[in-house]
Amino acid sequence: MSRARYLIGIDVGGTFTDVLAYEPTDCKLMSAKVPSMPGAQWRGVLDALQELGISPADIRAFVHGTTIATNGLLERKGSATALLVTEGFRDLLEIGKARRLIGGLFELDWQKPAPIVARELRFEAPERVAADGTVLRSLEGFDAAPLARALREAGIETLAIAFVNSYVNAANEAHAAQALRQLLPGMPVTTSAQLVSARGEFERTSTAVLNAYLTPMMAQYLERLQGELRARGVAAPVNIMGSNGGAMTLAAAARRVSGTFLSGPVGGVNGAVQIARMLGIEDVITLDMGGTSTDVALVHQLEPRMSYDNQVDAYPLLMPQLDIHAIGAGGGSLVWVGPDGTLQIGPGSAGALPGPACYGRGGTEPTISDANLLLGRLPADHLLSGGLRLRLDLAEQAFRAVADKLGETDLHELAARALRVATAKMAGAVREVSVHRGFDPRDFVLLGYGGAGPMHVFEVAQELAISTVVIPRFPGHLSALGQMLADLRRDSVRVWGGRLSQLQPALLDEQIGAMRAEAAAQLERDGMPPQRQRHAARLDMRYRGQSFTLQVPYEPAQDWTLLREAFDRRHEETFGYAARDTDVEIVNLRLVSLGLVDKPQLRFTQEAAGGPRTGNRPVWFDGWVDCTIHERERMPAGHCFSGPAVVTEAGGTSVVPPGWDIRVHESGSMLCTYTRLDND
Repeated sequence: MSRARYLIGIDVGGTFTDVLAYEPTDCKLMSAKVPSMPGAQWRGVLDALQELGISPADIRAFVHGTTIATNGLLERKGSATALLVTEGFRDLLEIGKARRLIGGLFELDWQKPAPIVARELRFEAPERVAADGTVLRSLEGFDAAPLARALREAGIETLAIAFVNSYVNAANEAHAAQALRQLLPGMPVTTSAQLVSARGEFERTSTAVLNAYLTPMMAQYLERLQGELRARGVAAPVNIMGSNGGAMTLAAAARRVSGTFLSGPVGGVNGAVQIARMLGIEDVITLDMGGTSTDVALVHQLEPRMSYDNQVDAYPLLMPQLDIHAIGAGGGSLVWVGPDGTLQIGPGSAGALPGPACYGRGGTEPTISDANLLLGRLPADHLLSGGLRLRLDLAEQAFRAVADKLGETDLHELAARALRVATAKMAGAVREVSVHRGFDPRDFVLLGYGGAGPMHVFEVAQELAISTVVIPRFPGHLSALGQMLADLRRDSVRVWGGRLSQLQPALLDEQIGAMRAEAAAQLERDGMPPQRQRHAARLDMRYRGQSFTLQVPYEPAQDWTLLREAFDRRHEETFGYAARDTDVEIVNLRLVSLGLVDKPQLRFTQEAAGGPRTGNRPVWFDGWVDCTIHERERMPAGHCFSGPAVVTEAGGTSVVPPGWDIRVHESGSMLCTYTRLDND
């Protein structure tokens, strides 16, 4: 008899590591949640696999998301990095752009953050390429020995090379990289052209520096992870979730570390798209609340919005990634008193260790999780996922310290205020990805997941007048599900130029054809034959004289009149008007290439055994209310109930306020409708 072949998705978060395993033959899903290990994320991955209790030899495919790159940058734990630039451009990182990258306009004490690479570790090369790609000063025969010696003496571990106009002609970057790799064997060398083929000298240089800074850390992690998995008998290919919504091989992740910054949250958006498709819903806003942060994204017509001009911490990043907005409001976010005496939430977090005070692991400061425990939203009488038993006395003690600072006496009202502040922050994040992008959030369904998302999504929906909420099955593991189902993805871009009215379609199709051939060859090297590949071209377009672009789908040999109409329509939808008498420019050609993996038919429902209701307990909703407790595992399709209620399941607790009607969909998701909008 053939052995089961599991698909594995693992999401390594800041507090917990979630794993989901799917066996297609019996449509069997298994989940586990274990604490993440700061500084040793690979150990959390192994612990999660061990928790499932399946044989490593039974694993067919393995995709996981990691916060290695993000945490490495935020904590400034990257490697000693040097930068080689075109002669005369040594101070580009300081000069940057006129606009502030972080900090509000009214923060009087705001200071520009220091560059990752100090000025004394930036070196100049005697080279120059013109804007049209002409090599004005070549580096053929470049003597790199003095530079290599200086790098060794300075203790440099990794190098970034970013030359002016290399996105048009990368010959000089290639010459410099080859020479230095020969003289410095084993040192990672990142060239800007290997990452970015778009305009923007400052942004391209910043992207190359970020990639170089984090490459040694990521390479060490991937090598350790793969070695440990192989030692335990996991022979399946291991992929990493990329920021662009697709998976990448370990080799690609080691070269393109800057493409993994949103590795974990992207999996959740992918999973949300799969859930929405099963429900027949096209427009959703995702609310992923974990232990450290809340991540929000908008999905329109089952397509997550993409962003190409991004920022990580204070640094520009020209890498395609899903348009995800993150705020410091998670279950472990600290509740504290600001200098002005106001109640604050985050961005500081208790993390995995010591964790919230109620975890009993040494934490003493109050968090969102402590507030939920005080208000009866989390149970104090049985174990949660990961073997946790929450301690109400420690939560009370932590909130008492804040109450004393504020002169408060009612801990429950204080905890409720803390949750209202958190709700306001999360609602603001939803507005950022919807209202600020030209969308009305009331036209969307709010999909809540993550370990803490189902506890807070209803209040956020009420704040925004959103009438429908979806809670997927296994909400605490949706990111792992999205990673498990992720296709391989490669994004390509080439700079174009010229007005639509003067361009020749044949030249455009020729360039896109060349991009497709290159991407197809790479996917085939990654194990994806032509029949498993899909390619889609898109054009970055703008009205003549504009400084921003909009993306429009493009098919080879497409009628350019229809292309122009599509752009005008997109511009009108986004900004409310279309300048149909103004000429249009094509700025960039983009190609999205997918290597398709098998998508199993997921079934989450099962017959109820003994009924889903298991009891009652008081929960605070502007006062104590008696709530029915439901077990998610015992809810059959078609089961209906109304709030107030609490739904428990492995990896997540849903807190349903009064006024919400719930129905279990055939897919296993809870479809939740608010019936009080007209009366609120």
